[in-house]
Amino acid sequence: MISPINGEVSFQDGLCIGAHARVEALLGAVVSERELPVPGWGRHILGVHPSEHGDFDTEVVVSDERRVEALFLSHHHSFYEEGTPQDGERRVYHEGVIALDLRGQREFSWGHVFCRLNPLIKRDWLVIVYNPFANVPLHAESVEKMLAEYEPIPSEEE
Repeated sequence: MISPINGEVSFQDGLCIGAHARVEALLGAVVSERELPVPGWGRHILGVHPSEHGDFDTEVVVSDERRVEALFLSHHHSFYEEGTPQDGERRVYHEGVIALDLRGQREFSWGHVFCRLNPLIKRDWLVIVYNPFANVPLHAESVEKMLAEYEPIPSEEE
C-alpha cells in the first residue's frame, strides 16, 4: 500500500497516489471537493478504496499548483465501535500499517507519516505529508500515455 521508496500509495482498484501527483490524474476518483482557508488549496474526498490492508476512506490535500501535498487514510470497517476513546482501535490498526509497510519508520526524504485524531468527528487518520523539497520525480502521465500510443510495435524479426 505505502511504498517506503517514494511514498506512493497504491490501492487494489488501480488508484495510485504519488507525492506531488497532479490532482487531474485522480479526478475520476474524486467524490467531492472543497476549498481550504489557504488561498488556492483544496481538499478532495476520494471515497473508500480497497488495499491489501483493507478498505480505507481516502482524502488528499492539493496545493495551488493542483499537486497532492498530503494524503489522509482512515481504515473503514464495521467492527469499529462508536465512542472508543481516541478512536483507539483504528489508531492501533493504522500503527500496524506503518509497521508492516514502512517497518515503523516515520520520516523519509519524501515526507512524513503519522497518525492524527480528528476531534470533530472522533476518527483517527493515517496521514502522509509529502516534503515540498523531495527529489521525487513528478509524474507526467499524459506524456507517458502519448509516447506509448506512438511507440512502434516490435516485429517478430527483431
